[in-house]
Amino acid sequence: MIKYLVIAAVAALAPAVPALPASADPVPGHALGFHNEARAFYGTGPVEWDATLREDAKWHARTCSFAPSDHDDRYGENLYVTTSQADDATVLRDAVVSWANEAAKFDVKNHRYAKDIGYYVQAIGAKTGRLGIAIADCPAGTIFDAPTKFVVARYQGAVKAAS
Repeated sequence: MIKYLVIAAVAALAPAVPALPASADPVPGHALGFHNEARAFYGTGPVEWDATLREDAKWHARTCSFAPSDHDDRYGENLYVTTSQADDATVLRDAVVSWANEAAKFDVKNHRYAKDIGYYVQAIGAKTGRLGIAIADCPAGTIFDAPTKFVVARYQGAVKAAS
């Protein structure tokens, strides 16, 4: 059953590419749109864009090193790499779908997560409130033998309101 829910989530995400002016940076809008569509499907609230998290993500993405960064648990991190040379919106959609698909590993009967669903927890988890994502075009030989697109997402909890 959960397999079919995940497939439905994938279908729900596909048309969620927001239209942006040609001069605008499309990454924030697409990243938020895809994350928030998936989060709504799984019953968690929306995330907000965080420019500081994006700058951190850009730094790591430009290394073209498909390995977790050394971030001392300051934030959560999701990585995705593909040899597809599709546009960035398509690559972002594919990354979020890949991370959300880990939901199929959730043991509903015993309400337990499998060990390998960390990407799902970051992207969809209720404690995540802010997001920053960067995409780097990496040359052949850095991650794979072919050129790749490397996506780095950074997550933190919700922003606390000033009192």
